[in-house]
Amino acid sequence: MNRLTDTIYSRVTDTLREAILNGEYKPGQQLKMKDLVERLGTSQMPIRESLQQLKGEGLIRIIPQRGAQVITMEPKFVKNICDLRYAVEMLLIKEACEIKDLSWVGKLKKAQDVYDSLIDEKDSIKIIQANRDFHKVHYDIADNSEALGVLERTNTILTFIRTTYGYSKARILQTSREHKDIIEGFEKGDSKEVIKAASIHLENAKKTFLEEMAEA
Repeated sequence: MNRLTDTIYSRVTDTLREAILNGEYKPGQQLKMKDLVERLGTSQMPIRESLQQLKGEGLIRIIPQRGAQVITMEPKFVKNICDLRYAVEMLLIKEACEIKDLSWVGKLKKAQDVYDSLIDEKDSIKIIQANRDFHKVHYDIADNSEALGVLERTNTILTFIRTTYGYSKARILQTSREHKDIIEGFEKGDSKEVIKAASIHLENAKKTFLEEMAEA
């Protein structure tokens, strides 16, 4: 892939990913090649390559004789994604707890300040990103690229679920409190407290994902 082709592929992939995550394409919606060519102003080749990338990220399915389709959300599927996130994120939390130099916790607090500053803005896209940025701080400090690769896929899917079914004010506020419990545990150097707070946070996230889907 030459530099120009790579640039087109990246642009197409980013545009389609953003459109899915922002809710422009709905769960189960078919992505017709003709429409994509017209929207993106490019040939079919980079679009096909981009669709394969998005399939790998878990955002679409490619069905023989029918083409690409945005994933549909079934409770079992969402539960499985949340359980996978729980397993991998708890691994990273435990690894972060092993870091003796706690200077990085300041970045975690700053990320939480950004999250809190967005609570009353009613912009779900911004606060979802702020939530991801908070978690990314302790993901990065754990320094486990293999685990991060798995989490990137699960969190992309969970972002799609949030934008599709909403992010209630009650959950936003609850998330803020849970984040602060995690921060407090790190500040005290108490790994048991961190692990307990993170476990509660992830279980509550799964619970609200499933509840919000059921209410939709």
